[in-house]
Amino acid sequence: MVNHKKKILDKIQNTYCRLRPSKNHGVGVFAIRDIPRNTKLFSGVSKYRWHKFNIADFKNVDPEIIKMIDDFAVIEKDGEVYLPSCGLEGLDMSFYLNHSSKPNVRTTDDGVNLAINFATTRKIKKGEELMTSYSDFDYKY
Repeated sequence: MVNHKKKILDKIQNTYCRLRPSKNHGVGVFAIRDIPRNTKLFSGVSKYRWHKFNIADFKNVDPEIIKMIDDFAVIEKDGEVYLPSCGLEGLDMSFYLNHSSKPNVRTTDDGVNLAINFATTRKIKKGEELMTSYSDFDYKY
């Protein structure tokens, strides 16, 4: 078997989620099978290169795009915001985790880098929505 095929087959064994409409907010991330506690999620996601902007850099950008930036990134109190080199159209499913004050998913990062990795806090049942606490990385929460 070609090495690339084996790598892909190995990665898909760690697929636990898919996007679906959410009763909580728009689109959410849902378990397609039971997920054990402390399972690292989204392992097949490529790491992004992040670029620093100030909200003032977007003065000529359509307001709907500004709304998307606010939905998918953290605009700090001083107007600083980081966006990935893929822009907004290449975001992976982790960006669709909805907020909960009783999350079943937590960030595993130490705050040093801009990557946000996630793991389950408890066993998650097939069909359950995965939720995180935005307060872990966004001051507005």
